[in-house]
Order: sequence, then structure tokens, then C-alpha cells
Amino acid sequence: MASNRYLWRESFKLDDAPRLPCPRCKDGQVFVERNTISSATVADSLEYFEENGADPEFDYKRFVLLMTCNNRKCRETVAVAGTTKFQETRNWMGEVSYDTIFEPETMIPGPALMVIPDGTPSKAAEAMRQAFTAFWGDRGAAANRLRISVERIMDAENIDSTKKLYQRIDDFSVAHPDLTDTLDALRHVGNLGSHDGDVGREELLAAFEIYQEWLRDYYGRYKDRIAAMTAELVANKGKLTSRF
Repeated sequence: MASNRYLWRESFKLDDAPRLPCPRCKDGQVFVERNTISSATVADSLEYFEENGADPEFDYKRFVLLMTCNNRKCRETVAVAGTTKFQETRNWMGEVSYDTIFEPETMIPGPALMVIPDGTPSKAAEAMRQAFTAFWGDRGAAANRLRISVERIMDAENIDSTKKLYQRIDDFSVAHPDLTDTLDALRHVGNLGSHDGDVGREELLAAFEIYQEWLRDYYGRYKDRIAAMTAELVANKGKLTSRF
């Protein structure tokens, strides 16, 4: 997911377009449907060409396309829009050619940047999915939605909603002292999104990555599962008798 930074590039060539985690199912990946691509030159480029002649360096277009999940039981569709530009390349003979570079600015619904385990409160999960969509065009909003998802988790834990988030996290830490650093980190990232209006791409990807591990441990009971499997393998000298 977010830990695979290669997937979440700001731009790509069509022949190197990433297959992104499906926003609907846990098994599929969405890929570009080439026959759905449509584009048109932006007005500023057209005006430049009228005054100066055609020039690939100033040829910008807006595009739309669809990505489709390759899981036949899902077949979710993601709508993508953004801009393209031309990038000059030279072969070993010095011959010049131009590659089209796609720069997505929105994906609806946003591909899943992290796994949301079963058992995650529905309102928190919905805020996380909203962050997936906002990631492509408004990182500040994405960070803010992650912060809101933490608020919704605190709601589900019946922690006093009249308190500020840092106070609610402190209250949560009484019963879960080893699980609060991640929530506090997400609060800080969310505050940047709310107050500064933007968050660095790398910082936001880091937030998704650490949040996924927190969710896996808290709602997925991953550490408990690993501990149980370990204990059974030891007790039965390398064999499992239970299903995990």
C-alpha cells in the first residue's frame, strides 16, 4: 500500500502506469483502460501556439480516463482526471522524441492507500476512504480526513467528545499506553492540513503507512494472532492444529 512508494507517483507514462490497489475489494488492482482516454489542449497552450507556433514544451492537455479493477468479482471503476505534458527524450543516436506524461489530479473513488480491517468503525473507515480520494488533489484535505478518522475512533471508544483530540488520545492511552504514538502523529499531520492547508507528499504517505499498521494491530488483532500461532508452533513442535 502506501509503503510501496513506487505506486503513488505524481506522474507516469502510459506504458509504465501503475496498477493501484482497488478502493472496493481487497484482492484486485485497478489498471488504465486505454480506450477510455480522452484529452484536449488547454486554452493557454492554444494561445501560445497562435502567437509563437507549435512547441511540445508548452503543449499541455487535460485528460480523463477510467481505471478498472482486474478482480472479476469486483470490476470497480475509478474515474481519473488531470493534465498531461510532453517530456523530451533522446535515443543513443541523439534523435529526439516526446513522451506523454500523465499527472493525475483526482481519482474517484481514490485507490486504497492502506488496508482498512474488518471491525474498523464505519464512520472512521469512511473518513479514511475520503482521504484516499483527496490525496490526489488536496493533500491538506487528505490529512484532515485522517485526523477526523481518529476522532471517529475516539467516538467509537466512548471517549469524551467535548474534549480536544490530544486530550481524547491521552484518555485512550490510559488503557492502551503502547498504541497512542501513532494517533498523536496522525493528529499532528492532520493539524498541518487544517492550519497550513497542505502537507508534504512523503509525510502523508508515511501517515498512511503507520496508520495501516496501527489498524492491523488494534482492529485486526495482528499481534495477538502472531502470538497465538507462535505459541501453538512451539507447543506442538512445529505443527498447527488450529485455523488462524
